[in-house]
Amino acid sequence: MTTLITFAVVFVPGALLGFVLPPGRYRWAVWATAPALSLGLTTLAMTWLPKLGLPHSATAVLAAEVLLAGLAVLVSRLVARGLVDADDNGLRPPLRARLRLAPTWPNWRDMLGVGVPAVISVSFGWLLLGRLIAPPGWDAMNHGFMSRRIMDTGSVLVSSACTSGATEVSLSCSFYPLAANVSWAQAAELSGGKLSTVMTAWSILVGPLALVAGVYAAVRAFGGRPVVAACAAAAPAVLGPMWLSAVTGRITEQTAPCLAAAIALLIALAVRGAHPVRLGLLAGLAGAGIVMTHTYDVLFIGVLAIGMLVWLRGRLRLRHTAAAAGAIVVAGLVPLVPLLGVLFGANGERVSNPPALLGKWNESFEYWVSDPQRYVLFGYPAVGGRDFQLDVPAIQIGLWLTIPCLLLSVFCLVLRPLRWARPWLVAGLVFTAIGFWTTASDSGAAMTLSSLWYGVRERVRSMIFPVYGLLAVAGAVVIGLAVRWLVSRLVSRATALRGSGVPAAVAASVLVLTLLGLGAMPASWQPLRGEFKNRAPVGQSYVQAFEWLAENTPPGTTVGYDRHREFMSWSYADYGVPLLFGIPPLPGLPTENYDQRWAAWNWLVANKGVVPAGCEVRRFNISYVVIGSRKLAGVWSKHYERKQLVESDRLALAQKFGGVEIYRVTDAGRACPTAS
Repeated sequence: MTTLITFAVVFVPGALLGFVLPPGRYRWAVWATAPALSLGLTTLAMTWLPKLGLPHSATAVLAAEVLLAGLAVLVSRLVARGLVDADDNGLRPPLRARLRLAPTWPNWRDMLGVGVPAVISVSFGWLLLGRLIAPPGWDAMNHGFMSRRIMDTGSVLVSSACTSGATEVSLSCSFYPLAANVSWAQAAELSGGKLSTVMTAWSILVGPLALVAGVYAAVRAFGGRPVVAACAAAAPAVLGPMWLSAVTGRITEQTAPCLAAAIALLIALAVRGAHPVRLGLLAGLAGAGIVMTHTYDVLFIGVLAIGMLVWLRGRLRLRHTAAAAGAIVVAGLVPLVPLLGVLFGANGERVSNPPALLGKWNESFEYWVSDPQRYVLFGYPAVGGRDFQLDVPAIQIGLWLTIPCLLLSVFCLVLRPLRWARPWLVAGLVFTAIGFWTTASDSGAAMTLSSLWYGVRERVRSMIFPVYGLLAVAGAVVIGLAVRWLVSRLVSRATALRGSGVPAAVAASVLVLTLLGLGAMPASWQPLRGEFKNRAPVGQSYVQAFEWLAENTPPGTTVGYDRHREFMSWSYADYGVPLLFGIPPLPGLPTENYDQRWAAWNWLVANKGVVPAGCEVRRFNISYVVIGSRKLAGVWSKHYERKQLVESDRLALAQKFGGVEIYRVTDAGRACPTAS
């Protein structure tokens, strides 16, 4: 039930906006963009409700989303011009006829073309990410904390969500794109389920389904046949790092690129289509949703949209283009107006890593282009990481198929049946060049641009991950077209084959089905699944410990833990147990509050040379300390020694569940000379 409600929360409000367009391809294009439009409505509501002095809880925002979508549909029904033409006598249809929502039914080929890739993508998501107690990765726990803060405070403001802890808080960031966090809080509140379930549903269900719908719609809009469009929609499930993005817990980093195709198509249709203002308003709204979900993805969406504008059929009229552009700008800015000040100042809170390969242009080219590990199934392991996967036969066969197809995809620039692949090729080349440049250069321009993704080069690859699958399918189609040309000239009876789309469809299908089969082999997906398990809580001991803490933690008190290192953060996100640590202050913000929290922790676990901090223990009202035997892979060493913790008179063992131990804070731990 939680998963179904999560799906409804993120699809329904945006889908309602589809009814502002007449039945047909424009409405289907809007429905393909439904998740991004829902996030746009979330952005509009969460920024303006507080400004208007109205309730701004997650549920209030959802109510506002549905209300705004309904009003938009109502206005579009009442304003007949541009939607419902007058009859031959110049009369407008009656009010009842205007309000009628005419049904639109897809062709059965399109239903299959979307349905089959959707099932495939969700199946791989379940195979890789299903059956875990909580999403893997460090950042998933950050997002879980902020989403729970939204639920607990009844406010969607950044100042309510991005704090140093659960009690006695200070501000940790002045801006954070919280649209997805608000959506998660909405689904958790409506369903009564766990935030971890909602967030996992985004990785397994929401993102992949949005990708399939957007890619399929984009390919079809450019004249692609249903089979080819279905192959293009299915290929990213195994080609590219869609799932790898979830390793670090950045669910928004995985989801935002999934929305790119549909938003870019909506922008292109607004400029070249029949409804510039309405489509433009929707495109701008969707863009605002991306800004408040995973900000820098608007760069890739913009480049992809420009490519679609160039190659989408239709007259380019100045007045039409100006109307669309104006609508996009207005709809994109209105939701963000209350945040423009902090949005433009947010870069001051970012710490950009120095270029990983400063001045090493050859190595940078290898990283971005020539290293075969970049093109392995599932994009795992990442380039520059372990290369054991290259010894797996399924991975090797996948490379032999993928790399030639990627090389052949450049022929899409001259082959008309592959017009749909041209925007993806250009966008992929542009951002590969950007990645190559920012990885090796420390120029001001390179550092400023790369600071948008904190200088982490792998985030650029994640941003463009759909490109790999789509271009591989395009290369397969090139092979199919070449075979068609050759056979039609060598075989006298094959003249009817010259205009047929069957060879292209067969070539694309053979490639994708082969890659899907290779990806389904345990040797291909189990290493990535193992990486997810290394970065997530595994075992019922966590659930038992979290439930015990939820039942036994006194109201108003907090629980100390070694931050995210041992997965204890999920006790707050899923069970509401207030925790000592929240989000560390970003650069430029005061750190005193956060430093005092660590002082309290160091005192309780009896670290060597610690300064007495019983007063801080009282201030943050720490009642328990919890530790675990498992740690998140690839993070810091623990901030305690178990021997000293056990021997400390400041803690006493209260309960144990498997490898999870819960200690009660004693009077010695709370000793404060200044306490009355």
